[in-house]
Amino acid sequence: MPHIFLWVISIPAVASIFCNDKLFQDVDAVFLDKDGTLADVANYLSQLGRRQAQLMEQALPRLPGVYELTLKALGMTPEGLTASGLMAVGSRQETIVGTAAAAAIAGCPWVQAVDLTTATLALADQQCAPKAVYTPLLPGVLEFLKRLKQANLKVVMVSADSQNNLESFVQQYQLQAYFDHIQGVSSQHPAKTAPDFLLAACQAIGLLPRQGIVIGDSASDLKMADAARGFIGYLGGWQPTLSVTDILGNADDDQWQQHAFAKDFGQIIVRSD
Repeated sequence: MPHIFLWVISIPAVASIFCNDKLFQDVDAVFLDKDGTLADVANYLSQLGRRQAQLMEQALPRLPGVYELTLKALGMTPEGLTASGLMAVGSRQETIVGTAAAAAIAGCPWVQAVDLTTATLALADQQCAPKAVYTPLLPGVLEFLKRLKQANLKVVMVSADSQNNLESFVQQYQLQAYFDHIQGVSSQHPAKTAPDFLLAACQAIGLLPRQGIVIGDSASDLKMADAARGFIGYLGGWQPTLSVTDILGNADDDQWQQHAFAKDFGQIIVRSD
């Protein structure tokens, strides 16, 4: 059955947003990704990925290569975490499926692999908790949030992380005053790239997707912005900083006339209209 959305439209507070050589006009809302955009997560995710790989190896001692295959599936290399890899950008369900595929390649039956990856990810989460404490705000985030609210924009956090983790993050850094809505993945909205994910976030604030821009650090954020007014790719949440191609991939840049990229939040200028 398709989702039915009932809109309660709010009175917009229009603003213009400048980023380098791009101008986004008539903006009423900003949709912000969390991990890698607002939160510094590289160290935490690296620790979490290594811990899950260790737990998988312990659970499947007779299957050689499980540790290495799990790390590879999660997007982890000897040089560190890949910012565009599964651990960095995938939802929980996507991470379970990806690591289960690695175990299956090593010789584990599929149903057992899914059960094991579900259990080991949950245990790794517990052993690396609390996530919010270990994922601090990136430089410039708080000042940027203040500027958005001073412009009377609606501000929404949209993330592939769980709703509980989003709420804990907001509480940990006392960000309640800066967000009109926070939305993570759930059984109702299992993927933020699904069209109804952004629609649901917009319904919560009484606006339409075309009234806002998405700011994020991954191709999934870019895809989510299909229905929005525009997109700003944030490159400064990882070390080394991301490149434009880390987000665009092989996409035709000419297809995206309304996008920009920033290495720090000082490059994003907000002006009330």
